[in-house]
Amino acid sequence: MSLPGKMHVFNTRHSADWIKAIENCPKHDFYHLPQYHAMAEHQGQGDAILFQYCEGKYSIALPLLTRRLNGLPGIRTEDADRLDATSVYGYSGPIVSDAEVPSTVILNFQEALHRCLIEMGIITVFSRLHPLFSQHAMLNGMGECRTLSQTVSIDLSLPLEEQMAGYRPSVKMGINKLRRQGVVCVRDCNNIQLGTFIEIYHETMRRVGAAKEYFFPAVYFRQLSNAFGQHFHLFLCALDGNVMCGGLFIECNGILQFHLGGTRDDALMLSPSRLLVDGVRRWAVGRGLNVLHLGGGSTARPDDSLLHFKLGFSKRTHDFSVWRWVLDPVVYERVCADSARCNEENVRAATAADYFPKYRTLAASTAPERHCVDPVDGRLSTPSLLA
Repeated sequence: MSLPGKMHVFNTRHSADWIKAIENCPKHDFYHLPQYHAMAEHQGQGDAILFQYCEGKYSIALPLLTRRLNGLPGIRTEDADRLDATSVYGYSGPIVSDAEVPSTVILNFQEALHRCLIEMGIITVFSRLHPLFSQHAMLNGMGECRTLSQTVSIDLSLPLEEQMAGYRPSVKMGINKLRRQGVVCVRDCNNIQLGTFIEIYHETMRRVGAAKEYFFPAVYFRQLSNAFGQHFHLFLCALDGNVMCGGLFIECNGILQFHLGGTRDDALMLSPSRLLVDGVRRWAVGRGLNVLHLGGGSTARPDDSLLHFKLGFSKRTHDFSVWRWVLDPVVYERVCADSARCNEENVRAATAADYFPKYRTLAASTAPERHCVDPVDGRLSTPSLLA
């Protein structure tokens, strides 16, 4: 049966078409853009594809990374050329052209997407969803959307005094103390100190026991700067010229995302990141941005210290959810069984009981390392880590 609309499929070589499709959706973020997906491809995370369904005046766009199962432990020859799909590091998911999309259009999009994915040999889809956008309605009936935790944002459209009223008293006191001590927050317009920030970020990753995939190489940060140009912002806090902490922020469509951050080990007691967030907030207001999204915690636990830190600046929270969809249950169960059998034969134990998809569960032959991962889906629940 033919559908009234049409599904377009773009890759990063069709960047002009990809950008046009994204810009047709008023609510989008840099995580949806082709240049960010091209970076993921460069890091070997998969092949980027944008699915755009158009029907009448409506359109729905969904970016994904596709990966071959070939090379995974225990995968048999007949399944080696099959694919699965995931999302880029950050917040992705479907975006739409209109605030209200008819249910018939959504159903037609879902049917067209299902048909496309099956034809490509994709057996599962995993995507982190964007906390600031309403996306669940686009995905209802396709697997499950599971809320894992909360993220925090600051509404920059509020009067300044109302924004400050959302600060925890201890945060206000800490910021004032840092200023009295001479700590300053500056925007590095020319990214002169990007190398210093990379050192601090890696130092932070070592301190929190992050998994190796979060130790982004120096070239990643340069690519990020080049890809987003004037929308890429490096902020640093320093005392007497010595950088104590920093953060990378990326601006898109009125949203300022706290992408990555870190604090030097010897500056932890001062918690200079409080001044960093406040300084960035003030700058973002002057720039006319709508929201500063701080992200969530480093785990899904309600007592997560990073989430507690961010709640010190705002009580405005958003659900952080993931989408998990098994398209071919028969093949999925077979691949999971083969993977589990291989792990058992090699005395490897899964490090995350509810990781999705199961056949990609991280496994180790010795005691598991400390991974900064969400215990539900095996992935970081937020793209930023601060002291």
